[in-house]
Amino acid sequence: NLRMMGFDRAENDEGRKQSWRWKTTLETGTTMILEFLADDPERAGGKVQELPAKGKVSALNIPHASMVFDFYESAEITAQLLGDNGVVTETVRYADVVSFTCLKAFAFESRFEPKDAHDLVYCLNHVDGGAEATITAFRKALETGYRETILSALGLLATHFCDDEKTEGYRKDGPVAFAKFEADPGDDEEGGRDRRILRQRRASATVATIVEPIVRITTR
Repeated sequence: NLRMMGFDRAENDEGRKQSWRWKTTLETGTTMILEFLADDPERAGGKVQELPAKGKVSALNIPHASMVFDFYESAEITAQLLGDNGVVTETVRYADVVSFTCLKAFAFESRFEPKDAHDLVYCLNHVDGGAEATITAFRKALETGYRETILSALGLLATHFCDDEKTEGYRKDGPVAFAKFEADPGDDEEGGRDRRILRQRRASATVATIVEPIVRITTR
């Protein structure tokens, strides 16, 4: 039971409580957020659906979210249980570079949040093995039943971050959103515009380094 563990429904920006998003405060003062997500192809993204549980608990529908059950990595985590119930060690699964990149691409397309652009570029820059490992992971993933979903995500990345015949990639909304998220107080001073454009160019280059080699292979 969520309430027995100290969770209460979290509020959105308008102060309305949400049944799919719950929060609790840890002993350190840190707020822990727990979100329930679902992938129902019959529902639009962002729609909420009730869960078969006692109490008002629901899940937010995220299209293609279920791909994380097939594309994931895992780590062993040791931590203190809530309610001072002792220390445990558990194996935690999390989205790998393929599912994370695809879901962030869909998220940016649907809500245009600068943080989505930033998270995407940041993770591509810091993934273990670098661009080569990421490209290899995508090539293998394209051989699975998720091929069309992955190609759709790559297409969105190309649309929002990469060069085309009309526009240089760094001028597109993806790199601009990334640069705005990393806004520096000095951006308003002399030379600030150049620094912002440099961030945009780096963001575009990061995504293009991954997307373009994969797209070339799939279009042969």
